[in-house]
Amino acid sequence: MANGVETALGSLEAYGPAALGLVLLLGALGVPVPATMVLLAAGAFVRQGAFELPLGVGMALAGAVGGDSYLMGRYGIRRMLGRLERGVSWRKAEATFESQGDWSILLTRFLLTPLALPTNLIAGSDRYPFRRFVGLCTAGELVWVLFFGGLGYVFAESWPRVHDRIGSLGPWLVGGVVLTFGVYEICIYCRGHWKHHAPAH
Repeated sequence: MANGVETALGSLEAYGPAALGLVLLLGALGVPVPATMVLLAAGAFVRQGAFELPLGVGMALAGAVGGDSYLMGRYGIRRMLGRLERGVSWRKAEATFESQGDWSILLTRFLLTPLALPTNLIAGSDRYPFRRFVGLCTAGELVWVLFFGGLGYVFAESWPRVHDRIGSLGPWLVGGVVLTFGVYEICIYCRGHWKHHAPAH
């Protein structure tokens, strides 16, 4: 993993926004690359004048959205889908997608990121409207790029420590979101159950 981080950061220093776009593209396709760390570093590099902000944001967004694997789910890879369907991440993503729809696509871009790949494939295989999917992906990825790139920009001198802190808080944030959705679903169920069984006046 350390070698992968060094390679990614070295490529970012050498090739700038093009390397940023490539790393985020690979990350969106499910390749284990340090995407968040590279995004933080990119923000720091913008602060230091290594490359321009509009180009950095544009390449990051192009890579992140371009790698979203909706089309793979829509037009094939049945063998891959069959294997994923037996996994825990797939089942969680499927349950979230069925209950939340648009929100599941949006939130998996920047918060529930481990569920992003199966969510993309599920959306494609379920024939979710492509334009709507791209719009939600773009909005979610933009939040992710601006948030983590912005942190790197603000904390340019200490962005590695920011990355470590985010890593320690990440599971708590994801757990909080999952808990919130769980409570929301319970409330919706209880409300419907109460209306169905409420005595007529």
